[in-house]
Amino acid sequence: MKALFFDVDGTLLDEKTHIIPESALSAIKRTRELGNKVFINSGRTSGMLKKVQGMAAVDGYLCGCGTELIYKGSPVYYYKLSKEMKEQIKLASDKYGMLLYLEGRNGWHCNPTDALLEAHPLFRDYYSYMDAFTRSEGGLDTSDYDSDFEISKFCVHSDDGMGNGKGEAFASHNPSDAEGFFREFSGMFHIIDRGNGFYENVPKGHGKGNAVDRMLGYLGLTRDDAYGFGDSTNDIEMFKACGNNIAMGKHAPELEAFDPFITKRVEDDGIAYAMNELGLI
Repeated sequence: MKALFFDVDGTLLDEKTHIIPESALSAIKRTRELGNKVFINSGRTSGMLKKVQGMAAVDGYLCGCGTELIYKGSPVYYYKLSKEMKEQIKLASDKYGMLLYLEGRNGWHCNPTDALLEAHPLFRDYYSYMDAFTRSEGGLDTSDYDSDFEISKFCVHSDDGMGNGKGEAFASHNPSDAEGFFREFSGMFHIIDRGNGFYENVPKGHGKGNAVDRMLGYLGLTRDDAYGFGDSTNDIEMFKACGNNIAMGKHAPELEAFDPFITKRVEDDGIAYAMNELGLI
């Protein structure tokens, strides 16, 4: 028995159409019929995976960079941040001039102040896009921002003051205090640089690799039984934990350090191609 771990965005999902190709769905169905276990291993929390859950039948979910593990519909592991930490994180938005996304198993919260959006015009564009996308995925937590909702991780967008490469129209000449943010939170979180001023913040002791280790232990499997499919820098820890790795045709160059099998792009049937070449179907 093998265990297959799939990233979502850019790996299973075509980032333009936001659907899983039929070839990938057929390959997943076939490998499960052969007795292998299939898991979604995502940076998204379970509340932000509702649409994906309706797309493909899998054995389990490793959510929120390992802060929640689910196998055959039953909880295996769950971690939430303390109320005090959540409040500390919320203060970081205006304190450091960053657009803050709070993520929990009930979904996603973003509530920028007018002052923040005025000081950083770039954030209006980011907020509009992320809010619309999250709504389309059914991942918006509709509870009040000041209510007692749970979160397991968070992300931030920073502003370099020059428009983050998007041009003068987005320039504020008022950069975020990214160094101050790092000083306050790097001791408690793995801060993953996703590029273009976007940072994913995962509680220490967690991550996609940690999630793989926990699930393999739960199933009684070894890293040699594990296949990791990914495309971005937040898949690095997963690649470290898996004995067999597959990088999508479009992938972060950092993944090549793990000598992965490089398949085709997701939209070019890259999942099915890799699984066939590696004898998984």
